Amino acid sequence: MKTVFVCLLFVGLALAKPTGDEDNSRGCRYIMGRCVEQCPVGTHAYTTGCGHLTPEATCDNPNPKEDTRGHICDYSSCYCDAPTVRDEKTKQCVSLDKCTK
Repeated sequence: MKTVFVCLLFVGLALAKPTGDEDNSRGCRYIMGRCVEQCPVGTHAYTTGCGHLTPEATCDNPNPKEDTRGHICDYSSCYCDAPTVRDEKTKQCVSLDKCTK
């Protein structure tokens, strides 16, 4: 009987709808291990883990290169989804041809 119960429990957990951050495929911006902002539509979570930072693509720098001067740990942000870039004047994700002049 215990075996049947355990099997049913695992099946139930496998079929359960995720809650919280798990059902947001875009990810989350974290500060000190806590989710402080779900990434909005049109963006995705970016983190360095503990490595080199690659800046977000912007109107002024649409093809940023990884900064290898040092490691950054626990950095996270919401970066614009390709092919859009961040318009630094409006703070919105836009296609490169829609950047503020």
